Amino acid sequence: MSSPESTPCGSNSARGTYNGVDRLSSLPSELLHRVMSFLPMPEAVRTSLLSPSWRYLWASTPYIRIDHQDFMEDDDKMDKFGNHLLLLRDSTASLDEARIVVRTVASTTCTVWIRHVIMHKVRHLHVSGLGHLDSSAMPPSHHLKTIRLQFVILGHGLFRPLNYDCRVLQLLQLEDCVLVGLKEISSRSLKVLRIINCLITGSLLICASNLTHLSILDMNSHSGAILARDLSSLVTAFVSVRTIEDHALLDGLSHATTLELHAPLLERGLWICPMFNNLTSLLLRHCCMAADFDALLQILQRSPKLKEFTFNLKRVQCIRCMHSKSTSPPSRVVYC
Repeated sequence: MSSPESTPCGSNSARGTYNGVDRLSSLPSELLHRVMSFLPMPEAVRTSLLSPSWRYLWASTPYIRIDHQDFMEDDDKMDKFGNHLLLLRDSTASLDEARIVVRTVASTTCTVWIRHVIMHKVRHLHVSGLGHLDSSAMPPSHHLKTIRLQFVILGHGLFRPLNYDCRVLQLLQLEDCVLVGLKEISSRSLKVLRIINCLITGSLLICASNLTHLSILDMNSHSGAILARDLSSLVTAFVSVRTIEDHALLDGLSHATTLELHAPLLERGLWICPMFNNLTSLLLRHCCMAADFDALLQILQRSPKLKEFTFNLKRVQCIRCMHSKSTSPPSRVVYC
């Protein structure tokens, strides 16, 4: 009997067989696809060399991942790989996930890739690093459930067809994106919306009657206003913004049952604070207010069902507020 050290690399044992039986290849294709899902996409394609039974297995995997890091940041190589991957993939196989992470690949190429996976009924789409994305990249889909966009410039009209062309979309996440002329996010199916560290030019209206979870985090100080309308199903909201200028955003949050608010300049506009009739849990953090806490009183008086209230107060003078264009007399002490 040969020792493990003497086993040739090309032997049956080295290929994961035992007594001439390829036990790995005999597993159901669903399990093999699961094993392949842990591999970078180029490695998953190379499994076609293992045996005749693996030759076309990669072509029916329920995922597509094109990541520039898998190509040593060689964009030309990634470009060719992506085109061949989509061309040779089994078009009849279901597509659960598509992940496209690029750096300097032409926007037109990525737009073609995105349109391709959407037309092949992808359910979960993640795009990162693309330059400019407009409405031409988003054809109608009755299968797309989640969209995650990161480091993308979003053009006018991109999300306009959500109500009509993406009727089962449930989650939309925008992270480190630039919204150029994007005026509205409107959807009747959307359940979760996350806007994280994005730059908004102009103003953005959120209109989603079935939205249950809203997160607006670390908004750029130069961003425009966010307005909210018809968020009647809202359950939880986490909002971290530089300032709340008026009631336009608060009106949308007024349906929430759980609200966590980070707003250094909270007191502006609260003299027309809406009623929070469903609010049971409120957390205010890093909020700057006048010494009489009028803004806080406005919220509490308009929250008849409030059961849990947390207020992170530090007796440190807020220099930013002292230099802001506040209507409060400069002699009033402001804390955050």
